[in-house]
Amino acid sequence: MMVRTESQLPHTLAGRLRAARALLVADVLVIGGALATAHLVRFGSRNDPAQIGPLDTSYVMVSIVLGVLWLVLVVALDGYRTWPRRLNGPSYWPPVRASAWLVALLAVASLALQLDLSRAYLGFAIPIGLLGLLAVRSVSRWWIYAHRARRYTRRALVVGTPERVAELAGVFAERAAPVAVDVVATTGVENAHGPYLRQLVEEHRIDIIVLTEERDGANVRQLLWDVEGAGAVVWLSIDVPELAAPRAEYHPIDRLPIIEVAPADRSITRRRAKRAFDIVLSSVALTLLLPVIVVCAVLIRLDSPGPAFFRQARIGRGGKTFGIVKLRTMRVDAEKQLAALQHRNEGAGPLFKIKDDPRVTRVGGFLRRTSIDELPQLWNVLKGEMSLVGPLPTEVAEYDRDSHRRLIVKPGMTGLWQVSGRSDLTWEQGVRLDLFYVENWSVAGDLGILFQTVGVVLRPNGAY
Repeated sequence: MMVRTESQLPHTLAGRLRAARALLVADVLVIGGALATAHLVRFGSRNDPAQIGPLDTSYVMVSIVLGVLWLVLVVALDGYRTWPRRLNGPSYWPPVRASAWLVALLAVASLALQLDLSRAYLGFAIPIGLLGLLAVRSVSRWWIYAHRARRYTRRALVVGTPERVAELAGVFAERAAPVAVDVVATTGVENAHGPYLRQLVEEHRIDIIVLTEERDGANVRQLLWDVEGAGAVVWLSIDVPELAAPRAEYHPIDRLPIIEVAPADRSITRRRAKRAFDIVLSSVALTLLLPVIVVCAVLIRLDSPGPAFFRQARIGRGGKTFGIVKLRTMRVDAEKQLAALQHRNEGAGPLFKIKDDPRVTRVGGFLRRTSIDELPQLWNVLKGEMSLVGPLPTEVAEYDRDSHRRLIVKPGMTGLWQVSGRSDLTWEQGVRLDLFYVENWSVAGDLGILFQTVGVVLRPNGAY
């Protein structure tokens, strides 16, 4: 083993968090300024009324709502994760994508809510706001380049052979990266296991762990899990399977291929954005779909004896048990018949699946094909026990290591498993899809899965 330490430098985590907060404040000022300027240009000092369906409001209130929504979209699309982690400063893409989503949501709202806003007002506010957001990021990048040696030196632990470590240290010493990187500790690949690396991170206040040796995908994945939460990001100069672009960022530094891998559970800000996303959409959906749930509940009671709703224990985030709520689709004695039907089980692993299950009622068959039986889970989402998008909620707590990884996020009403084949997939295929989601989730990706879910429900293949 070789461990080398150099003079201690101030830990940069607090500085990077301050930088992200400064960027957030700047964005608030830019968005607020753009909306206020658009209001003054279009309406002057008047507070003109705005008509949103049956609701009468004012453009001042519209500006406040648009500003908050715009900022939430930037947060959800990683607008403030990128400065603490990216080498060259905050990315331009989050504000661009957020502005595009804002325009799309306004278009949908115009149709659904009869929203009639001034085109001149929006046509001025959104382009000016976007240009302002991009300008802030341009200034931020310039500032990083100008102050990198003094304020943004990042402390690195390099894992690899002495020759590879020396090569890396030489490249970093030449300042090939926009942010200064100082190699303050090294270790051989034989010591690259979670507990020891976490110890080095704590002792030397490491910001970056650089892995330079070729390892198989399972070992790399396990090491990433082991060091997660240690306070350091991981750079890889090796091939890593099953990492999507939102989590892995490529940084070519001189002649070295570097991949930075963000933690799978994401930042607190992103988790809060996902929770806010769940609360808003589940509240709206529950309100709009409540009549459908009530009608189906009545039909269930008329079709077969027993309650309209079915509650069952499922395993949630962190292994915590919760009661999932569904519309009942089977006879009340379904559990008693389970043993007699085991020989017909077509599922693998812990799943029990039978096509044309004799326990399913007439109304229940329709509810399953259309996934209407899942609608009461909106209540689980609203309570915080589930998410709109996530891994499949399962009934058992006995998992192997890979399956247990699914429990670091909340289970979802829909997810990659559900939109990729539903009951037609094996347990292993479904777990692999859930693991991919856990490792790479994003709010933008959740929106895409929700749109795919609509298409899957309209084509109910694999639903039984």
